[in-house]
Amino acid sequence: MELAKVGCWFSAKKKKKVNFAEFDSILRKHGFQLVEIDFSNFEEQGPFVAIVHKITDMMIEAMHGSEVASRNVQRIQSYIDRNPKLLMIDPLEGIRKPPTESLIHSPTFTLLTSTNHEELKQQIRSANVKYPFVCKRNIAHGVESHEMSIIFNEDGLSDVNPPCVVQTFIDHGALLYKIFVVGTRYHIMKRPSLRNFSDTRWSNHPTIFFNSHHISSCDSAPSKLSTLEDGDIPPREINEDLVNKLVQNFNQEINMTLYGADIIVCGTTGKHYIIDINVFPGYDGVDDFYQQLSNHISTHVQTS
Repeated sequence: MELAKVGCWFSAKKKKKVNFAEFDSILRKHGFQLVEIDFSNFEEQGPFVAIVHKITDMMIEAMHGSEVASRNVQRIQSYIDRNPKLLMIDPLEGIRKPPTESLIHSPTFTLLTSTNHEELKQQIRSANVKYPFVCKRNIAHGVESHEMSIIFNEDGLSDVNPPCVVQTFIDHGALLYKIFVVGTRYHIMKRPSLRNFSDTRWSNHPTIFFNSHHISSCDSAPSKLSTLEDGDIPPREINEDLVNKLVQNFNQEINMTLYGADIIVCGTTGKHYIIDINVFPGYDGVDDFYQQLSNHISTHVQTS
């Protein structure tokens, strides 16, 4: 008996982090086989009962003018439209449309596209972005996607390299919480993060450049940028009730079930902030990720 097909598509970078053999082996125990989607003969590879993907990478390429990416996004959308029972992990409409409300705050931010100093100042003021702020390139992947800076004052605006997103920096005691979600289950992982910078003694500091992967990955070495000094406000513990409600909100409102959220907790106020959301993250530290994902697929295919 031929096994039902679970299609998958990932960018070249993401493929390096996916253990296809392990994923396929576990899926087969559930009665499925894993098929890597090839858009040159996509229709012939099916039919699929589910598709696991990170098509956000392709969608971003399409937004930046790639005709090939645009055609492939249209092809998979057409396939979805013709197969309403197909399980998409996750639905494209959910990825395109973030939740309208969140139980957790978001730091003020704006997308900068100009190089004009006065225009930058006006846009930052209009968006209520405060100094210091984090500046990150508006690109989805590649080495440069991890290259960021902390800008402390107007003099630092000369270091802005648009297009980029700037986001008010919130002191959080050098501790980042990574939330990895699979279906209705979630995992909270602690990661090192940037030290506190809101003290007035930093107000005249020149721009600090850093690579976020070197600061907050699971194997990051301690550095001056991630080490608190005596007298700094220490980190606070995350409120798991808020995380649980957030996961339920994402699941119910936009049907997101496979994503990661980066959350920080302000050491002064205790407010929780989402500073980033990633579709199909790396799940570093979640040892049984492929088992959980396979269980999720099996449950939803059987009930659809």
